[in-house]
Amino acid sequence: MTRNTKMIKGSVAQGVLRILTTSACLAMSCCLLLGAYCSSRFVAKDWEFVLQSPLMDPWARTWIRRGDTARFENMDADGAVEAYWQGVARNPLLLGAWFALARLLPQLDEGAKVKSLHDVLLAHVPSSTPWRWHQLMLAADKKDETTFAEGFNYVLSRLPRHRQEAVILALDFWGGWNEILSRTLPENRWFVFQECMARKLVDTCMELYAVLEKDQPDLLNTERNSRFIEFLLENRSWPEAADLLRRSDMFQDSHVINGQFQTPLTQEAFGWRRKSVEGVDVSIEPLRGKGGGSALRIHFLGTNNPRYDHFWQYVPLRPGIDYELRFSWKADQLTTDQGVFVEFRGMDCDGLRVQSPEILASRDWTDEVLSFRTPQGCQMGRIGLRRNESLKFDNKIAGNVWLDAVTLIEKRSRPLDRD
Repeated sequence: MTRNTKMIKGSVAQGVLRILTTSACLAMSCCLLLGAYCSSRFVAKDWEFVLQSPLMDPWARTWIRRGDTARFENMDADGAVEAYWQGVARNPLLLGAWFALARLLPQLDEGAKVKSLHDVLLAHVPSSTPWRWHQLMLAADKKDETTFAEGFNYVLSRLPRHRQEAVILALDFWGGWNEILSRTLPENRWFVFQECMARKLVDTCMELYAVLEKDQPDLLNTERNSRFIEFLLENRSWPEAADLLRRSDMFQDSHVINGQFQTPLTQEAFGWRRKSVEGVDVSIEPLRGKGGGSALRIHFLGTNNPRYDHFWQYVPLRPGIDYELRFSWKADQLTTDQGVFVEFRGMDCDGLRVQSPEILASRDWTDEVLSFRTPQGCQMGRIGLRRNESLKFDNKIAGNVWLDAVTLIEKRSRPLDRD
């Protein structure tokens, strides 16, 4: 009897253990399924569920999302602070929430918490890339110049997506572009200069460029000089662009760059430029030039009647100087009554405009010379290949024009006329 009792008790115990184990496994499975489902809501970006369901409360990321929504969408600083505190309570390693609290607490006049939190974050948060931008903003709030300068230079060199915002902060923190440049590491100064150009501050950029040219001439290589010249041309700062080009190493024996068309069209600074126009193809053809080298070919397809002014180059000038623009060209079966001509005109100086005769039909290589004298104040010119619209019924132009050996020669100086 005793033995049977023991067996019965043993069987009952085993049964209870199986039931408990099964229940525990089922409960664990339910928790895992619930956890997987809740995690999937983040992946699916089901923000309505994340923000409203109490099932999402245990997740720290839930509270970060709720804090961001309150802060940026609802403009609810109190609600955002409460949500971020909930988030860091669940996961103290969420540095993004700590930085958000450090930015929000000053709005709630919690001075003691702000000071201690700023001190901790600036002193102890790892100096890793994801947090440098936040540290820069905290340093600006605290007026910590050493930390701000360090963070500013880090952002310039490692976080290009935040450069614009960093410069805005620095302008408020230091008060001006020259002050920013003086506190920027040499290897980062070009980034500051780029931000100044992006704001189209021509006079300020000229001041900064003078500082860079004096202190770091090696920083201003040909590519960067070209970019700055392009900026000046875009903003019609003709005298400054001309002066910079004269001091550069872009010229050889002529004021015209790539006048023999031996290199590709650069589309920038003082090289040849072109714009696409329907019915016209522009290319450089080897072994088609006057001397057997390369030449520019303008091919009209015969499909339209363009007013063509889409191929040109800027050149610097000096007032009171006699110049000669020399070039060679040829034509092959060029149709319509309106041919192609070369024009030279001054930029923002109406007293300078000369043009060649038109080239029509077919013609072998011919040399042309345009002579002119630059008037007072004229420091930039434009060489362009042009064609006017035809008013005839049969006005769709076809055929080819080749251009080669383009040079601009200074002849001699003569005194300018005085009023």
